[in-house]
Amino acid sequence: MAQEALRSPPPRSHPHLDALGTYWDLVYQVLERAGSVPHAAVEGLAGSARTAGLDVVAVDGSFGITDPEQGFDLHASTLLAARERAVASGIAAGQQIDDLVGDLRAAKIGGYEWVSLPFFLNLILRKPVAA
Repeated sequence: MAQEALRSPPPRSHPHLDALGTYWDLVYQVLERAGSVPHAAVEGLAGSARTAGLDVVAVDGSFGITDPEQGFDLHASTLLAARERAVASGIAAGQQIDDLVGDLRAAKIGGYEWVSLPFFLNLILRKPVAA
């Protein structure tokens, strides 16, 4: 089984919070700059698996919903973990990240009903049976 986070759509909340999209885009930029798999490779993972000789048994997607206090704190903590690399690579200024973390943490008590985790592409792959 393979499960990879999609760049788009970003995590969501109800009501909508623009800071989630900004945060997710920034984190993805840091990951790509650090050499992780580009988002196009994730979206084309089923085709890549077939090219590699694997059978694609199933492809679907999923996301989790959590309460705002936990969810916004998780997203803020993820952003803080990427802060040093984001600043060092010139993706964002430290103050920009700090402000965004503040927005995410403030949302914990902002009357939100729910916040999502990232959206995932899920694949079940199998090595073909030898003839």
